[in-house]
Amino acid sequence: MSPETETDIENPPSVRSRLLLLLLLPAIGILSIGTLSDYFTSSIPFREAYDQALLDSALAVADHVGSDASGKPTLELPPAAVAVLRADRSDSVYFKVATRDGRFIAGDSDLPTLSRTAGTSHADAYYRNEPIRLLSYPAQSAGGPVTVTVGETLHKRDRARARALSTSLAVDFGELGVVLTMILIGVRISLHPLRNVEAQIARRSAKDLSPLSLASVPREIRSVVQTLNRLFGTVRATNDAQRRFLESAAHQLRTPLTGISAQLELMSTDEVDPARHERLTAVLAGARRLTHTTQQLLTLARSDQAASLNWEFVPLELPALVEGVVTERLAAADLAGVDLGAHIEPAKLKGVSWLLSEALGNLVNNAIAYTPAGGSVTVQCGLKEGAPYLRVTDSGVGIPPAERERVLERFFRASNTRGGGSGLGLAIVQEVAQVHHATVSIDAGPDGKGTSIEMLFPRP
Repeated sequence: MSPETETDIENPPSVRSRLLLLLLLPAIGILSIGTLSDYFTSSIPFREAYDQALLDSALAVADHVGSDASGKPTLELPPAAVAVLRADRSDSVYFKVATRDGRFIAGDSDLPTLSRTAGTSHADAYYRNEPIRLLSYPAQSAGGPVTVTVGETLHKRDRARARALSTSLAVDFGELGVVLTMILIGVRISLHPLRNVEAQIARRSAKDLSPLSLASVPREIRSVVQTLNRLFGTVRATNDAQRRFLESAAHQLRTPLTGISAQLELMSTDEVDPARHERLTAVLAGARRLTHTTQQLLTLARSDQAASLNWEFVPLELPALVEGVVTERLAAADLAGVDLGAHIEPAKLKGVSWLLSEALGNLVNNAIAYTPAGGSVTVQCGLKEGAPYLRVTDSGVGIPPAERERVLERFFRASNTRGGGSGLGLAIVQEVAQVHHATVSIDAGPDGKGTSIEMLFPRP
């Protein structure tokens, strides 16, 4: 696998992330543009208002320009009035009165003059190491035309712009939060049908190949779900064909194998030659094992079918189930010299009766087969912390701890087993447990001897 492919698998693309980016980034861009627009738009009234205040000051100064005895213009503004003009808590205020030809009359002599022609002019300048706003106003006095220039530092203006910007940012961030919340909610609601499809798939077992419901599937992913349903149908058809072949083969083999076993049993009974009798007995044992394996394969096929078709479960009484299984196998236990008994407590569950009987029967058959003569097999049922269970305990050879998980696999036999089993009995138990959402646990029997196998079912 290439590194690019591994990266794609480890970091798959997210539809939610893409939607959030596609919706959130434009929203942030639009709000940012709106913030800048609001800031610059609000700056114009502020600037005009402060420029008007400068013009009012210039007009007040121009009204006090008179002429001296020689007829030259002079400023007739008392010092107290000048102090009032310059008074400001935040900014420094400067002014200058000069003739049109540039002759200084009063005020701050080094203050720049913007215009010597008719008309008021404004400009930003730098004066005494500070940025200022200048306004020059040409006026007509008794001593002739003069130019009144008023300057002011920008502290109030800067604070006003900062307040306007912070207010605009606060409003826009609030709007962005609301928009982001709405986008998140909208994306979550929009992706809800995808989660419904995911939940449909997550709820089913690995063998459930029934079609997914299209009832709430949105148009955008309907074709994907339909493709999945077609794939499920193809796999289901393949599984059905394999199961039908297995069932047909098992049915076709079971009848002739039963006849062969019967004939071999008669032949071995009538045979007087010890050597031939031994060989016939060996062939008869092989035929019986083959018949048993065929029956187990048929059971596996039916349990697979039960899992895939999700058969409806019915209420069952576990004591009755245990009694039936034990009664059917009392003769086999007596023949093997094994004491077969049951310890029954009330317990109920919903399940498939024949499947549970088959699973419990396999557990009892295995226990009898691997318990030496004189041993015991006990079948139990009841409630364990409110959950129903079935348990089979024997005093046989036991199962090595390292192999207790593997013996649940098909055709695997423990290394210490004797006889000619097929390795399908516990696999059938595992299949039936999966159908009933139960767990299978394997432990040692009492005093560490033998085996105890338990099927623990979900609480009702």
